[in-house]
Amino acid sequence: MRSMLQLPDERESEQAAEAVGSFRRFLAQVGESETVTLRPADGVDADEVTVPRAAFDLFLDVLSNMANGSAVTLVAVHAELTTQQAADLLNVSRPFLVKLLEDGEIPFRKVGTRRRVLAQDLLDYKRRDDGQRHRAADELSRQAQTLGLGEQ
Repeated sequence: MRSMLQLPDERESEQAAEAVGSFRRFLAQVGESETVTLRPADGVDADEVTVPRAAFDLFLDVLSNMANGSAVTLVAVHAELTTQQAADLLNVSRPFLVKLLEDGEIPFRKVGTRRRVLAQDLLDYKRRDDGQRHRAADELSRQAQTLGLGEQ
């Protein structure tokens, strides 16, 4: 995994947007099949390729993000990340992440003097944190309604 995300340039975003449109039309013809088979154009000497639908959908998600100018990183859930990589994925500073680790919020192990974090543990933390944020926002919204703060 790269520690710095690379944003697509304008040409790459345009190419991705065109590909997304083409693939969406392709998928409309394919329907909800469990696999997607890509065939070369007539006259092209290449084998067809069949992939699981979930993999193709993930590829389409990557292209969609690129079309929007967003950087994308794929990480295997069993991958061990450095603290910088983990901080980048959570979009927090490395010192903040280290504090989360030391406070026991996210499990980690040490390799020599270096901390390593499993991607799955990071995703579990993010899921818990997102849930807490949503509950807090819901509670604030309920309180605002109770106090009549949303009415004008």
